[in-house]
Amino acid sequence: MNCTRFSQVESAEPDSLIKAWLEQDEAIRPFWPFPSSAQGIADRLSSSKGVNMDRRSLVADAMEGQYRDAGMAIPKLLDVFRSGAQAVTTGHQLVLMGGPAFFHYKIMSAIRWAQSLNEQGVPAVPVFWLASEDHDFEEIARVFSRQQEPFQWQPHADPKGKAVGRLPWTSNDEEALVGWAKASGVLPMEPNTRSEAMPLAQRVRLWVHEMFGELGVLVIDGDDPALKEIAGHLWSAEWTGEGIEEAVKSSTTALEQAGWKAQLRVQEINLFHLNPQGERTRVDRWIQGQSPLAWKEQSMSNWSPNAALRPIYQEFLMESAAVIGGPGEIAYWLQLGRAFQHHGMEQPALMLRDGALVWSPKESALADEVGWSPAIGRWRGTDASNRWVSLNMEEEEAVHRAWDAWGKALEAHAVGMGRDVLPTTLASLSNMEKEWSRLQKKWRKSVRARHAEKCQALEQVFDCIVFPEGAPQERVVNARALVEDEAALADLNRSWFEPNSSQVGPVFLIFEAL
Repeated sequence: MNCTRFSQVESAEPDSLIKAWLEQDEAIRPFWPFPSSAQGIADRLSSSKGVNMDRRSLVADAMEGQYRDAGMAIPKLLDVFRSGAQAVTTGHQLVLMGGPAFFHYKIMSAIRWAQSLNEQGVPAVPVFWLASEDHDFEEIARVFSRQQEPFQWQPHADPKGKAVGRLPWTSNDEEALVGWAKASGVLPMEPNTRSEAMPLAQRVRLWVHEMFGELGVLVIDGDDPALKEIAGHLWSAEWTGEGIEEAVKSSTTALEQAGWKAQLRVQEINLFHLNPQGERTRVDRWIQGQSPLAWKEQSMSNWSPNAALRPIYQEFLMESAAVIGGPGEIAYWLQLGRAFQHHGMEQPALMLRDGALVWSPKESALADEVGWSPAIGRWRGTDASNRWVSLNMEEEEAVHRAWDAWGKALEAHAVGMGRDVLPTTLASLSNMEKEWSRLQKKWRKSVRARHAEKCQALEQVFDCIVFPEGAPQERVVNARALVEDEAALADLNRSWFEPNSSQVGPVFLIFEAL
């Protein structure tokens, strides 16, 4: 499998916040102290006061308990984490069997940066944070292959408004997903043979270890009473007026004044109430009909952080050297710098995840014919075919130049004859330009008709391979649908770690699957 690397900044959308962040634009730099680069991680480590070992021990104990509850062997890497190694953390919702490919790329990014630190003599561990308390079921319920119909999970229990990690994953669900993968040409994973249902969070833990176990990764689930007790002061602060609201509002105002759109809207109390059935309720709704101090009667485990507080909760526990996120995550983390400072917490280096595109040599060659690269950005299939038609109408350019020269000559001739004939001459030229435009369209239509097969092939590449569903491949298609077999997947993973001294930040990789 051939691999070509680009810097992620080359593929970032022009004038976007993420491009400004990667380029360390003066307007964005004040919102986070460490850039998205190897230097950013080095700066974070040199300024750190070190890992709180008492807290690290408690977090490691909770993680060990989670593995035991899932019936899994305790990873040896947990001892390294317990000893105070630097954490390189990423996280995501509990997508099925790896969900869209960027789930895979996120974790590969964390492993890559952790390996880089280890090679420098700094003990480091990649950690995947299960965002198991999220309640947006619609975002996690589908898995896409390359071209077949997606798998649609239809759980037996009603998922509406519930923490997705607590939804039961049954043997029937497993059988349906495995059957879909085989029928859709998706590289299957080891089926779960347990007859009893398990929480989805446990099933995702098993998937992550199957995908990345040999490379070394730890998994932590924030929906854990022991972890929530450790971070109990965060929940109490929200209830007593000492939470993150004012700090985030301050950062948000500054960000908007700098010309950027805020991704996150902070609440007065940034919590959900989570009941034993897994139902999440915003606290401003839960408190209705309750006494003002009813929150004190609740267990710490009943509180679940919202999108604004979750990074604070995560990093109080993890104390990461670096956190890996997608463009949207980076955007809202940039609003949280003052919230970290409010709670006296060190901020991690904030790293954009690596990205990737997988296609065949034939598909790559077609893209080359129209000059597309990740730096150009999103194209529809018609953009590609129109570009090819234009490139194959070179004669038109010569005719166009001749037409312009003729029009100017005619106008000059009219002026020489007398100004009184100029208006009618210009009117005639305008009518001729309209005819010329109609003629050009007929020429383009003729070229397209004579090369219909080529145009259709180009449109197929961009509408089905590069930007399926109108979105980048990595945001739609499952990573295991992009490779032929386990050997190809292992080859893709190995390519991620090939040394390249010129790449000191997030990368975008293009793989040609041979």
